[in-house]
Amino acid sequence: MCRLLGSLVLAASAELLAATSFLSRAQEANVKELTPELEASILQEIENVLGSNGRDMTESRLARIEDMLRTTFLALPKNEQGRIQHVAVRYALHSYFVQRHAWYVRGLSSLGEENNGLSPTSILQDKVEEFVQGAFERRLGSQGLDLKDMAVLAATYENLVRKETMQRLDATFGVMSMTGDESMVVAEVDALIDAYMMGYILNLNYTVVKPAQLPTIKNSMLQIYPSWPGTQEFLRGVQTRVVGSMHRSYFTRTDVVDILEAVFDQYGRWQDKECRQLKSQLSRLEDKSMGVNGSGRVRLADFYGSALKDGNWQFSESLAYLQQNGALDTHGAERVIIANYVNSPSNCLASSKFYSVCCINECEELMDHIEHRFAAPTATPEAITDFITKLPSSSVAAPRALPQVLVQRLEQIATRYDGRVPLHGRLFAQWLHHAYPRECPYPHLSGTTKPQTVDDYMRQGLGVPVATRAEMAVVVEAAQSKGSAEAGGDECTEWSHHEELYVGNHRISSREVAQGGAWQRVRPVAYLAAVLATAFALAQRTTGLCIGPGAKKTCGLVERKDLYV
Repeated sequence: MCRLLGSLVLAASAELLAATSFLSRAQEANVKELTPELEASILQEIENVLGSNGRDMTESRLARIEDMLRTTFLALPKNEQGRIQHVAVRYALHSYFVQRHAWYVRGLSSLGEENNGLSPTSILQDKVEEFVQGAFERRLGSQGLDLKDMAVLAATYENLVRKETMQRLDATFGVMSMTGDESMVVAEVDALIDAYMMGYILNLNYTVVKPAQLPTIKNSMLQIYPSWPGTQEFLRGVQTRVVGSMHRSYFTRTDVVDILEAVFDQYGRWQDKECRQLKSQLSRLEDKSMGVNGSGRVRLADFYGSALKDGNWQFSESLAYLQQNGALDTHGAERVIIANYVNSPSNCLASSKFYSVCCINECEELMDHIEHRFAAPTATPEAITDFITKLPSSSVAAPRALPQVLVQRLEQIATRYDGRVPLHGRLFAQWLHHAYPRECPYPHLSGTTKPQTVDDYMRQGLGVPVATRAEMAVVVEAAQSKGSAEAGGDECTEWSHHEELYVGNHRISSREVAQGGAWQRVRPVAYLAAVLATAFALAQRTTGLCIGPGAKKTCGLVERKDLYV
């Protein structure tokens, strides 16, 4: 997967810039509103799943989904009917789709980005999610959902995604001047799958792309997306596993569908390896002056210094853009929060009306272990401490002894709730960030950050979210003049006592409730291919475009003094 701001370079290819204009038009043609046609499609799918024959036909599938949802369901607060409410449903389904598909389903993954968690925002993804769940609950005539209801709702989303995949496949056949009914040789299947994935990665609407333009997209792909050869290798591997044992010379549309379903079952976790590489790069720059468990932070001067001196061009987001996306810690020296940065909007692919492919939040896997262990909305601080000392992460070994300050923090949280810690609140999320600073994002208070894509950021007139070489040099030189960093304390950052309950209600004073709204889990809701849509706007500052890590090496950097990317 590409790193968004590592994607902007100065390339000298006129062909690429020309290609960008029609690629941008092809992107802009995608659905941006909850249209009557989309509403009708969603309603029909709900009726198909909930109809008289729907549950009987999918019983084994529903049982599998229920098994994956059960522990999270048990861990969430229930209403008087033993059902979970809207925000908790969103949380549970988000966890399911990330674990099962590495999908960040639109609307489900934005928990905490709306005030008080009471109503979704007005962007398309939340409109889709709100419409789906609202229509679903009206069809059931219920307040809240039980475990089986949630399994059916998850199956409905999966069916909607599959239907969209088939529509995209039809458009891909069309742009390749094929009907979809013909038999294909292996080379034709290769070309079709490649074309589909190019459209998926770049978010192209093939219903408006002319067949004559497809070769231009193909020829520009390596410059636009340097990770494309690795993606092709992944596709061939999946294709071989799916159809390689058939020993046939010709293949059909059904075979292509089987390949695509296998691709999208594995793609999210396959591309996450780039996220882990990005995290590894940042961890090597980590500020060691604070935090017994590590700070999980990179001093801004080292972040920009890596771009200027070491060629890590992806580390060049502007100060304002980092702060708006929740990736900047301003307590003391300005530092980039590793987990928040990795899980920021610049590290997503979004090519669906229903979901994005983003970096997998490692903290969610830790939360999954915690929910399996306690299977309840709350736990005692003693039990949590005992479990966490034995729970390793990718960067924290176990068993370990927790610092006394962390034990005390957990006890302080419990004093608010009759001696038990709510597992789905901001304070516990903050505690996990201090316990696993490189894996768990820092949970900002609601409304204090607003993660955005580059496209949205620029559309609002907030400027270009890329720092210039001069701006980065000022930060680096200022840090050098101050000398070495002062020694810090036992915690990776200043502790905030503000609580926000993400799902359900617990015993808490009205004063404390007033201190916050919903959880600001920095979730990527953005879109890698937005670079293409904004390329024209950047034309005055750049002579070309390239997406992906290692862009300088791949595309040929033409240096300018006012822009380092």
